[in-house]
Amino acid sequence: MTRTYRTFLSLLAAGILLSGLTLPVQAAAEDIHVSIDQKEVSLTQLKKNNYEVPVFVRLEQNVNLNAVEFGINVDSQCRFEIINRSDYAELYGESLQMTMSKATIPGMDGYAWLTFGQTSVYYYDKSNILLLMVKVPETAKADDKYLIHYLTQSPSNESKQHVWYNFGTNTDYVKSGSVSWTDGWILVTPAEPEPEYTRGDIDGNGKVDILDVITINQAILGKASLTETQLLAADINGNEKPDSADSLSIMKYIVGLVTEL
Repeated sequence: MTRTYRTFLSLLAAGILLSGLTLPVQAAAEDIHVSIDQKEVSLTQLKKNNYEVPVFVRLEQNVNLNAVEFGINVDSQCRFEIINRSDYAELYGESLQMTMSKATIPGMDGYAWLTFGQTSVYYYDKSNILLLMVKVPETAKADDKYLIHYLTQSPSNESKQHVWYNFGTNTDYVKSGSVSWTDGWILVTPAEPEPEYTRGDIDGNGKVDILDVITINQAILGKASLTETQLLAADINGNEKPDSADSLSIMKYIVGLVTEL
């Protein structure tokens, strides 16, 4: 390094100090990060889905693992089930990559301690590792919020800590302080406005006529699909599906055998 270049660096450093600026420091990249879904669900959706809400636990960052242990705490007002089947998760457009085992915790509602271990390294960088089917109370109302926490220790055994470990490199990510997480929640939002429709007027042309009978019969035979609003208009008997009884009721109305639907 020439004397001129050394002088230039000295002047540059002095200028930075005098200006009060500091050089940026590169932050250390986290090794493990876990997130729990934060979901907003309307009262309409809750009722439609029997008050059950799918909540995924996701591995957002992973630098290779062999052993995992951690806990989940769901709001005590809710019930929940641990789902490890990927085919079940696919019903919600998702998949599961890690199969975790649930350790029972007698007498401790709302808690679960989960474990995973294998000799080969788990390489997935981003993956879904757990599905919780959470059932919120049927008394839920708008703005109710049900919290779901990541647990670093088992509530039944204070000495049992969470584990994120790589046997190959003998790395304990918990001890190195490089495990982070984001807690989840389910927030109840107001009911969706009811769509406007007229009972029997399935095609929406403003009157109940033979076209509506044709439309519902095609749906019953599987030759046509109905929108949510059309299903409401077609469901005369209130059993939440179009059937021959609904078709007959509409026909009776058209020919004047009944005066209302």
